[in-house]
Amino acid sequence: MTRLPDRVHTERPWRVHELTGDFRVEDVWAVRTPGAGPDDFPTLLTAMQASAGPAKDPLSSRFLFAVRRRIGALLGWDKPLTGAGDPVPSLRGRLPRDLREAPGRSDAGLAPLASLYELDDECALERATTTVHAVIHLGLAPDGSGGHELRMAVLVKPNGLRGRLYMAAIAPFRCLVVFPALVRQREQAWRDRGRPGAEGGGGLAVGRAVGTHEIPGPIRALSSLSRIDYADVFTLSTDATAGTDADTNVGAGTGATAELWARALFGDVPDPVERLIWRGLLGLRLSRGRSPGTVAGWRIAERGEDWIRLEAASWFLTGNLVVRAADGQVSLGTFLRYDRRLARAVWPPLSAVHRRLAPGLLRDAAATVRAA
Repeated sequence: MTRLPDRVHTERPWRVHELTGDFRVEDVWAVRTPGAGPDDFPTLLTAMQASAGPAKDPLSSRFLFAVRRRIGALLGWDKPLTGAGDPVPSLRGRLPRDLREAPGRSDAGLAPLASLYELDDECALERATTTVHAVIHLGLAPDGSGGHELRMAVLVKPNGLRGRLYMAAIAPFRCLVVFPALVRQREQAWRDRGRPGAEGGGGLAVGRAVGTHEIPGPIRALSSLSRIDYADVFTLSTDATAGTDADTNVGAGTGATAELWARALFGDVPDPVERLIWRGLLGLRLSRGRSPGTVAGWRIAERGEDWIRLEAASWFLTGNLVVRAADGQVSLGTFLRYDRRLARAVWPPLSAVHRRLAPGLLRDAAATVRAA
């Protein structure tokens, strides 16, 4: 994953330059695609589309986009402005005849952007809202070492002062979290192309139970909270669970321990988005650095043959994360106790985002566990 100088895009004779003379290049990214040849652009797009979708995108991107959509809906940022009579006309009106008649039409896994055109070595997509008119350009180019790589350029035209302020506000999140995660996912999709199950488990169904009275008894009993004010459990059927080898703490056969599942779900240390939610918004006191006694900063409080409980607390709430892996299923339970009134105001809106992300989190973990 590499961010490239703007000139890498502007100096190459892409057809998109004919349409975007009044746009600025926001950034350019290289998606490493080892083994790709000059005729592999359609294959690249197919691999990207197979790896895309709300349930398959990286957790960090899903969270930020979910928050962004809620804020945008509240402030009216996202009203489409490329319809008939709207003040921001679609770039389709600038397309020369050969591009209008190009047979390919692809969203390249970057919805809600709409396709402008697709050729044998490049494609362009756009979206215009009340804040910014944006174009994503994808092109296959020589990588300088005899191979080819996919290059992704972000072109923007802010709509007035509000658009410029908006672009400045999201720049750190876009450059440090969203696009790096997106690029890594696309690189992995290229490496996984043609492999059975390479779609990341998106077809696996995830069951859920939400509410303190809806949680199955065996899972509810694993919480240590004296009172449960919020609870949910998400369960994924998988063949990657089995008994534990007491000497190695590794699942027997092809199975995986509950701790391995917990680390696949959350990582050894919290990523930037987890830090934003857990430390920034919930104020949880998490350990720093890697430790055999913690998972993503949460303390390993107790474990059994097929389950593990993580605990953390802030001054206004206490939380348990319970992971259970047995009988062909892995379950993730979230249990909270509200210790101050503030918790009743802070957690409910965050819980809606959490419930949207949890199924994809389990699917991503399943792909990680299978690979391990």
